[in-house]
Amino acid sequence: MIKIRNKKRVFGVSLFLLPALLIYIVFQIAPLFGALYFSLVDWNGIAGSKINFVGFRNFVEVSANPDFILALKNMLKMVVFSVIFHTPIALLLAVALNTKCRGYRIFKVLFFVPTVFPLSAVGLMWYFVFMPTGALNSLFSTVGLEQLVTPWLVNTKTAMNAIIFVNIWAGIGYYMVIILAGLTTIPSDIYEAAAIDGANSLGKFFSITVPMLKSTIFMCILMDIIGSVKVFDLVFAMTGGGPNGLTNLPTTLLYNESFKYKHYGTGSAIGVIIFGICLIGTLLSNGLMKGREDRKVKRNG
Repeated sequence: MIKIRNKKRVFGVSLFLLPALLIYIVFQIAPLFGALYFSLVDWNGIAGSKINFVGFRNFVEVSANPDFILALKNMLKMVVFSVIFHTPIALLLAVALNTKCRGYRIFKVLFFVPTVFPLSAVGLMWYFVFMPTGALNSLFSTVGLEQLVTPWLVNTKTAMNAIIFVNIWAGIGYYMVIILAGLTTIPSDIYEAAAIDGANSLGKFFSITVPMLKSTIFMCILMDIIGSVKVFDLVFAMTGGGPNGLTNLPTTLLYNESFKYKHYGTGSAIGVIIFGICLIGTLLSNGLMKGREDRKVKRNG
């Protein structure tokens, strides 16, 4: 009887999971295998046109393409600066708001609002701020700082930095909310005991808050790395990869090769490389986290 009940329970759970599983297969697994296939062929992306199998030629050409090397450097720069600024700033804001200071709900909404809008909308908004006759240059001219007026999105020295700044600004609220949720799991008794022992706010932060949020902080960093690798709409809306392709990311190159130049195989190869980068980064991060936990268990044991 117990076996029959267990089988009925498994069947019922499987029945409810089936729609989600089908959606996942259709929109995640199938496109992945499709990209793997098209990365090995030469095709212009037009239905009915001839498809020529070329093996790994697309990967070789992409790897030797200077534009792709530059895009990888831009992606690495995006990842590094996002990790450096996103989580630390989000952590400080979350700790400050967790004190339930006066008006903390208003500040929480203000910090989270940029996350609600699509990155394409955020990119368009900041495009009008950074454009040569935009709000920022107009402000500098109004206050007598004409020497600071710069074509931010056209200047080769400032275009990529402007995109990175907007990416950081748009993502802080998202990670702040995640860390706020993590802070609610820390028992208040620990802080009270630390206060009795004479610990000040700084001591509580480094001795209690940070250590007990390690898993949350690690998750934020991992999500930040993967999210930064996949950024597309922000660059597309602000610069389109310009000037002269200097702000291209692998994702914008993928779009251009696939839909602008009709090199669908090359674009698919870039997509597979992006997937590989995300997969390797995830596996390495999980391995580092697991190794740290294993060492901690051995020390405690």
